[in-house]
Amino acid sequence: MSTRTPVNSSVRRQGVTVAERSPAPDIARGFMLLLIALAHAPMYVTTSEPGVVTHPRGGDTLDRVITFLSLGLVDNRAYPMFAALFGYGMAMLVARQRAAGTTAAAAGRLLRRRGVFLVLFGLVHFVLIFPADILAPYGVAALAFGWLLTRGDRALNKGVVISAVLATVLATLLSLAVAVEESTKGTEGLRGTVWAHDYGDAVVERLSQAPFASLHILLGWPIVTAVLVGAVAARRRYLDDPARHRALLKRVVLLGGAVSVAGGIPLALIGAGSWHPGGVATGAVTALHVVTGFAGGLAYAAAFGLLVARSQRRGLTPGPVARALGAVGRRSLTCYLLQSSLLALVLARVAFGLGDEIHSTGAAVVAVCVWLTVVAVAVALERAGLRGPLDALMRRLVYGKPARRATGPAPEPAPASGPAKQPASGEQS
Repeated sequence: MSTRTPVNSSVRRQGVTVAERSPAPDIARGFMLLLIALAHAPMYVTTSEPGVVTHPRGGDTLDRVITFLSLGLVDNRAYPMFAALFGYGMAMLVARQRAAGTTAAAAGRLLRRRGVFLVLFGLVHFVLIFPADILAPYGVAALAFGWLLTRGDRALNKGVVISAVLATVLATLLSLAVAVEESTKGTEGLRGTVWAHDYGDAVVERLSQAPFASLHILLGWPIVTAVLVGAVAARRRYLDDPARHRALLKRVVLLGGAVSVAGGIPLALIGAGSWHPGGVATGAVTALHVVTGFAGGLAYAAAFGLLVARSQRRGLTPGPVARALGAVGRRSLTCYLLQSSLLALVLARVAFGLGDEIHSTGAAVVAVCVWLTVVAVAVALERAGLRGPLDALMRRLVYGKPARRATGPAPEPAPASGPAKQPASGEQS
């Protein structure tokens, strides 16, 4: 008779112990989607000229305060946080596959398969809904660098160092190039491409841009470094056993948060209209914003690890907010694409077109309302005992159709070279 491993227990095979799904990564993913909504919503605002990053220029005092806070605390901080959690989930996938008896090569093939479908999901999202897709870049990262997650700690640590150096150099060069071009030619950047004209024309244009979009994001932001750092954290179980690592998590929050805020303030001042440097200075400040955002993303993730550790230490069960965030995190693929679709539906001029009527404050309000709607959907699915439909589809595509439960004697174990079909961890997109 087969038995299901209870939640929050651990699986031990071949001398490897792997914890069941920890609440910390799921809660962090749920909150991360709020940050992404706040970063994406201003891209639809067309009531003023494009400003810094995704934000419109000018506005009243409250608009400028919202822009300052977003640039200081949100923009370029949500992406690395999501990337680190993605790396954490991929490393847990590998660990569970290895604990179930698969070979490193088989686990690597599973990662590549997951990467392929993430790219496909992302390309559809990029072309039909939103031109700042993050799924395809993560899929490309899994395809190009996922093999490091099947190697030893030494190889993975080398990958972190090398990718960090390259990311810093590339982000600096790209930020300088874009800022100089915008200062001399007055280009609108990414914000000017969000449904600025006919939907059909935009789709055709994005089809030609799709092959280069993921490469641009991977070169311009420290995505790969964040993925690999997340994998290192997973191997050391920083978020699976946060109580044991409270001291380290506190240092990450304090140091990473301080670096992130300090690096975010200069660009926030530009975005709020309080500083007007030239093109080269703006590029340098943008590069600083991007690079220090990596520290901010890690600080956010570590903060949720501390919150879970505090609850565990006091013997508390997760409260309604934590449970709601966890429900979103367990359905992160579905919730991300639903949220993106709702933002486009409400704000894009090819739909309801609210982006033509509001500024930064209105965009922030819409972002929060859309995120709350997504949270309500996730909670409803949780209460019904249902996966997110797109998460279930991804699992089906990656792992194949689950075997029917046998009514007679238990079948022989699968050979070690085959992937384990039903991992229990939070291997989210």
